[in-house]
Amino acid sequence: MSAMDTSPPRAAPDLLIGGSGYIPTLDEVLQGSHDLPRWIGWRLRMLVGAVLMGFVLVLLVGQWLSSQPRLPVSLRATSEGTVRLHSVDNPAMQRLEGHILEGLRSEVLQPGGGTQVLETPIEMLALQRSGRWISDAEQRQHFVNLHLGVARLLDALPADGKVLQLQLVNAPDEPVLITPRGWSGLSPLFWLLSALALTLFAVGAVVVLAGPQLRNLAYLALALSQAGQLMFIAVETNLDLFLPEWFMNLDMRARGGLDLVTAAAMIQVAVLHPRRLKGWPYFIALGWAAAAGLGITAMSLDHPNSWLWLHVGCTLMTAAAVLLMGAAYRASPHPFTLVLQRFSIITLATWVLLSVAVAHGGARPDMLLNITTFGVMTWHVFFASQLLLAPYLSRSKQILQEFSLLAASSTVAASLDLLFVAVFSLGQFTSMTLSLFLSFGVYMSIRRWLMTRLPGRDPITMERLFERLYRMARELERRPAKTDDLLARLMRELFDPLEVTVARGEVFASELRGNGSVMLVRLPSLRLNRETPSKHALVLKHSNKGRRLFTSEDARLADRIIDQLHRVLSFDQAVEQGRSEERVRIAQDLHDDIGARLLTLMYQAPNANIEEYIRHTLQDLKTLTRGLAAQSHGLSEAAGEWKRDLHQRLGFAQCELTWQMTQDCDVSLSMGQWSALTRILRELVNNTISHAKASKVQVQLVLANDRLSLTVTDNGVGRAPETWSHGLGLGGVRKRVKQLGGTVRWSEAEPKGVCCEVVVENFSATAGPAADSEL
Repeated sequence: MSAMDTSPPRAAPDLLIGGSGYIPTLDEVLQGSHDLPRWIGWRLRMLVGAVLMGFVLVLLVGQWLSSQPRLPVSLRATSEGTVRLHSVDNPAMQRLEGHILEGLRSEVLQPGGGTQVLETPIEMLALQRSGRWISDAEQRQHFVNLHLGVARLLDALPADGKVLQLQLVNAPDEPVLITPRGWSGLSPLFWLLSALALTLFAVGAVVVLAGPQLRNLAYLALALSQAGQLMFIAVETNLDLFLPEWFMNLDMRARGGLDLVTAAAMIQVAVLHPRRLKGWPYFIALGWAAAAGLGITAMSLDHPNSWLWLHVGCTLMTAAAVLLMGAAYRASPHPFTLVLQRFSIITLATWVLLSVAVAHGGARPDMLLNITTFGVMTWHVFFASQLLLAPYLSRSKQILQEFSLLAASSTVAASLDLLFVAVFSLGQFTSMTLSLFLSFGVYMSIRRWLMTRLPGRDPITMERLFERLYRMARELERRPAKTDDLLARLMRELFDPLEVTVARGEVFASELRGNGSVMLVRLPSLRLNRETPSKHALVLKHSNKGRRLFTSEDARLADRIIDQLHRVLSFDQAVEQGRSEERVRIAQDLHDDIGARLLTLMYQAPNANIEEYIRHTLQDLKTLTRGLAAQSHGLSEAAGEWKRDLHQRLGFAQCELTWQMTQDCDVSLSMGQWSALTRILRELVNNTISHAKASKVQVQLVLANDRLSLTVTDNGVGRAPETWSHGLGLGGVRKRVKQLGGTVRWSEAEPKGVCCEVVVENFSATAGPAADSEL
């Protein structure tokens, strides 16, 4: 859900930065730059239309409610199960406050001149706002009959003057005039709940329009079902005793269906977000099939156990969603999965508390009425608040996260309070104190634990920006052609624009266009002077997904980033140039000094063996100096030198060499890579010559999909390499492999000998100066 991917789909990077080979000009890109992109234009129009439709629907519901009859007194239930007059609208009738209401009566004039007296009782059950949360089937039917009696009484009265008699206990009947409620008679709660429902509907529409996909459709189903629940509650708060028969039937069935839709949609979200669970289509189909089956069998609420089936079914489906979230986290750990699971557990726990409290009943009928009225409304408001926050939780600030936890704790406190009063018959003050103590105690104990698992997408910090620039500089040294792509990616992370495009045109410094709706960022060639005007520019449109304008500070920040990147690259180039010059000097000294001395010794060797040994040493020195003096080495060329070197070494030890090499492309080795691989091969072959007493050595070098694999196998006497003590030789191999970012493993070869395997994933990523600096 926040997990919901509400970010609009981006164009492919190659289309944004001219990967097709064509780069548009600035004039072409800026033409119509103040307008929203076409893909967002029609979606915005659909969103506005949907919100307007929802607003019109709320007004139509309000218009219908304003024409409904209104009793000019407010009624409350007593602890004895009776109904009393709580307050009256007419100051002249204030004397009636506190009296017990027994029923309603009307006197209807007959055409023949007689008078017909109609009466209907008013019981506490009539104050129930909805039959959806009446667990007993007989009580539900009695609730409907009570309201039908009031409706028949009202229908019998003349349209021009509807006067009802209040039948009071120990007091004479009191006539009251029944008038339409009017717009001023709509309670503030109606407007608050309607506004919350409309907001929830709008957020659901935004989510699904921004990313039309199955998980966002599930979020829309959740938003619509809870918006419908809130609208039903908003209407019921203004109908009092005058519930139309069609509305009572619609309310009981529709709200049960909305609960089933909520449970099925939660299963769909659980298996799709943030990662798709294996077998997700089957779970989705099973969830909706279960909801449809329960809807057919239990939603009519006519069977004595239908209410229980409905609640147990919703509970089991939601519990299944929670379990699926746990399975999804185990399969692919993601912080939002934990958050989603824990809030789902809180929602399910409060639902179960409400269901148990309603099913149990209790010794206080008035408290049961409060549970089914205010407890249910509180639960739906809490669930709606979680749905509203869900798309933003992954990017939310601390205050929103704290609000979520406090809202959850408040809902738990209200549910516990109602449960304590209903089940244990505790006093109001005692139950509230105990429930607050328990809920906020749990909140304080788990707050730190839960907050550490809430995902966050805070703005990029200076530390992260410095790290990103450093990595970008390393990448650009290896692949200078990716300058535009890497800078575009960094600007997206910094400013989160709707669109990023590369355009042709001279830009001396980053600048704003369109009153801040567009920012141009210069893209100079990093090999040129910083003062040279850029021939290309990044065009960023609509910062922060269109929620704010670019500022001059943004332009200055972009320029500082480009300048800093120049400095980093210039420093690295200067350092690398110094290293290269020093390597050439060392190679020249070795060749002129040590090489000349060895050549003199070779001509003065007392016997042929010493002469051959010095000759091999000269060859090694030649290979080393040539490698030091070279700026880079091709892998195929370096492999040829390694093969010749190893052939000479093994041939001198009368050992046969088998060389195999395959590569999908020829790559350029950095000095660090060449040196490390050269020393690894020499050390492994030296160990074979010195210790293994092998007659054959096989070397296999494979480069495929940027993965380098080097395997050296001998048929010597070495066994059980896991018991070896790694001295300078094998320790040096491990060190060189670590410098390359790879792994090394020794194992026994069959039928005899030892095999050493070196694997370097992402081989090209180790070609930067960082590897050379280890030399």
